[in-house]
Amino acid sequence: MDPRTDIVVVAALLVAARTVVADPARWCAYPHALDANGHSREGRANSAVCWGAAGALDRAAADADAAWHNIDEARRQLNDAALRVASGWTGTAWLLDRKAAHAMTVASFDEAIRAMPRPDAPGAVDILAIARTIIARPDRWAQGAIALDRNGRALTTFDSGCRFCAAGAVGLAAHELGGDEAARRTIGPAVDRASRLLDCAAFKLGEFESYISLNEHDTHAQVVAMFDHALDMARADIASDPEAS
Repeated sequence: MDPRTDIVVVAALLVAARTVVADPARWCAYPHALDANGHSREGRANSAVCWGAAGALDRAAADADAAWHNIDEARRQLNDAALRVASGWTGTAWLLDRKAAHAMTVASFDEAIRAMPRPDAPGAVDILAIARTIIARPDRWAQGAIALDRNGRALTTFDSGCRFCAAGAVGLAAHELGGDEAARRTIGPAVDRASRLLDCAAFKLGEFESYISLNEHDTHAQVVAMFDHALDMARADIASDPEAS
């Protein structure tokens, strides 16, 4: 397996899992997941309605069809991050308070994402792969705004987002892959390339003028298909020219 591919898959799992538990209503203190009746479930179970940290990673792994070694690495990074967060926690005792426990879970994902390895020069395929994982499920997809919070209110930033449109997913993927401020200033060409590939895929699928238009006027299934088409084109570019990004 290409180490670069592994890095991107692990990043996708951490970012996507973070969106699963960002909403307190979709989070549970149980490590894995619960159904609507409060019964324990695996994170990837279709009957699950709320997730713990491990279950959120399992849900994201199922969406990405991730290999076990990538899942194990994402778990390792999250566990290490949780230990760092716990050692410096100064808020309400999280073992006794549900709100504090949720905040610590989200903070652990944030720390894992902050510390995760990143490709030296993220390309369009990296951005597309993460964005596709973020909105792989209908309950993490949005129309009408780049992001929506738990109450369906439109957001202009990603921090409290639980659902994302195609453009929001691309923006979040680029934000997380960019790492520090200097890296974010150099990721622009990859974002532009990802956007052009998505525009091309949107036209092929439904003769939409842009991928944003397809997101707003078509179904979730078509949005996922659009990302799949764009990823196929991005990977074909790399196969024909290894220096392409």
